[in-house]
Amino acid sequence: MKKFRFLFAMLVMVTALGFTACNDDEEDTDVREQAIGNYSITTTLYVEDEGKLVSFASELSELAEALGEKLDENDFKITGTASVSKDGSNKLLVNFDGDKFLLNNIREASNGFVFDVEATTVDDVHFTNYSGYHLEGETKTYGGGYIASNKKLEFYIYSTMEEVLDASLDEETEDALAELLVAAGYTEEEAKEDAKQKVVFEFTLTKK
Repeated sequence: MKKFRFLFAMLVMVTALGFTACNDDEEDTDVREQAIGNYSITTTLYVEDEGKLVSFASELSELAEALGEKLDENDFKITGTASVSKDGSNKLLVNFDGDKFLLNNIREASNGFVFDVEATTVDDVHFTNYSGYHLEGETKTYGGGYIASNKKLEFYIYSTMEEVLDASLDEETEDALAELLVAAGYTEEEAKEDAKQKVVFEFTLTKK
C-alpha cells in the first residue's frame, strides 16, 4: 500500500510539473515573432462616407470632373518597402521609408494576431487608430492584424480631410483650389462638411 501511495504521489507531481511546463511555454510564446522581417507595402487612401470606406478617387470624382480633372485610384496608392521589428514588451514597430508606426495591444487570434495602432504624427498630420480590419467569421473590427498563412500584415489609420489638405497644400495652392471649388458650384457649407470627413489610410504589407 505504501508503495502504491508513493507511485500515486509521484504521478501527481509529474502531472503537475507537466502542466506547469506547458503553461510556461505558453507564457514564453511571443506571437510577434512570426511578423518580424521585411515587407513590400501598399498604402491605399479612402474616405469614410456614411460609415463605409469609399476610394478617395471615387469619392472626389464628381468634384474633379467639375474642375476638368479625371482621378485614377492608382493616383492614391503609395508603394514601397517596410520593416517590422519588436518594440518594448508587447509592441511592433513598422518603419516605412522613415515613417514609423507603433502597433500595440497585440493579442493572439486564429492563425496570427490582431492589434491597435498608436496615435502618431507624420509630416504634420495627426493619425489615429481606425478599426477597419475584419477577421473572418467575426463582426468585431480591429486596427489591424497579421495572418501567418499568407504572411500578410494589414492596418488602418485615419486623419481628417482638413488636416491632410492643410499639410499637403501651401497657402497659394489652397486659395487657388478654393476659387476653383466656388467656380464649380461648391458651397462653403459643403466645404465645412467635407473638411470633417475621415481620410483613411490602409497599409497592406506582404512579407518578402
